[in-house]
Amino acid sequence: MDAISDIMAVVYDVAGIKLGDNKRSMVEARLGKRLRQLGCDLKAYAARLHRDDDEIIRCLDLMTTNHTAWKREPVHFDDLARRVLPEIQSRRLRIWCAAAATGEEPWTIALTVHQAIPDLAQWDAAILATDISTRALDVARNGRYSEERIVSLNAIERSVAVEKADDGERTWVVKPELRRLLTFARLNLMNDWPMRGPFDVIFCRNVMIYFDQPTQERLVNRLARLLAPGGTLYVGHSESLSAITHPLRSAGAATYVR
Repeated sequence: MDAISDIMAVVYDVAGIKLGDNKRSMVEARLGKRLRQLGCDLKAYAARLHRDDDEIIRCLDLMTTNHTAWKREPVHFDDLARRVLPEIQSRRLRIWCAAAATGEEPWTIALTVHQAIPDLAQWDAAILATDISTRALDVARNGRYSEERIVSLNAIERSVAVEKADDGERTWVVKPELRRLLTFARLNLMNDWPMRGPFDVIFCRNVMIYFDQPTQERLVNRLARLLAPGGTLYVGHSESLSAITHPLRSAGAATYVR
């Protein structure tokens, strides 16, 4: 096995991310700076991955594409506000965003919850946001975004979600009202999960596109077990569950209910 194939095999074994031969040049390009920092070639780097767990984390940071945006695929946030939240009578709400990336998605979830529940202060509400990338999670926790990154928020949404940063730049930071709802943590979806649920809602969007079908099926069934009865799973619009076996029923575009 050549070095790049070895590196891609480690990424698959650890994180379930399937990198085909068409991604070989991408892998080499993304590792270029790291190889220069370490002063080694691809063969030496592949060998290092087999003995250095910390380097695996750095490698996964480089291999993952954290493309996201505020209000991305907005039909799910509309469904959350109009269908899911009004049905919850207990005033206890648990949501898991399983692929948080740089934070725009879980912050949008928090914004949606804040706007949809007028008496939120009387609720026991919590949102867990996880991702495999430590680099992306650092950005998410910081909750600081440029003007260009919040362009999809209208004036009312901006007034609820963000405020101007005191840095003299065109930078916005997430408000404390939303921060109180969120907890961030690093999690590899292929490993054991410390949380036991149940969750009323799970967002696992635009991550399964990187997995092969058996991995997708295992993941969806694990997610389903953590959903409360009647709970909702949102997946990415390009991610269909029709080819795998699972206990959920379709309830709309890329929306599934236990």
